[in-house]
Amino acid sequence: MGDMTDEERALKWPTAEMRRRVCEAFCGHLAAGFSIESFPDADRKTIRYYAEQFPEDFPPEKLDEAARRGLLEWEKIGKEGARGDLAKFNASAWSFNMKNRAGWRDRSEVEAWGIWGGPEEAGQIDKFKPRSSEEIALGVMALLTEKDSRRDDNGA
Repeated sequence: MGDMTDEERALKWPTAEMRRRVCEAFCGHLAAGFSIESFPDADRKTIRYYAEQFPEDFPPEKLDEAARRGLLEWEKIGKEGARGDLAKFNASAWSFNMKNRAGWRDRSEVEAWGIWGGPEEAGQIDKFKPRSSEEIALGVMALLTEKDSRRDDNGA
């Protein structure tokens, strides 16, 4: 570490190797179904900084995959619970979790039957389709930036 600049020494994870290890840990955390906020090694702002400054060590496609795997974990729980494979499964708690975690929401009868209507109704139904990988990745980045934007109100 003697060859490092002052700027590198000021970083929490100054080397590419350290950043890659943290990225692996962070991706494992997300893939297990945990939130960004509960990552023990860094807060959202720190992860965002490293993802923006060191995309070669925090590859967006890797973060995207981890987010999808995390959502898959929660969907597996719901599927197993709905089949009756999980003792004491609480469908209401799971549903509430998915509404908050994945942006799911209940559809009204009008929205559910809107597919038989015109193009306007079909466009509304598209809002309820499962999220694409790109949308999940954008969601992760939005979550990483959301609290910071609210804090300073200038969108930075």
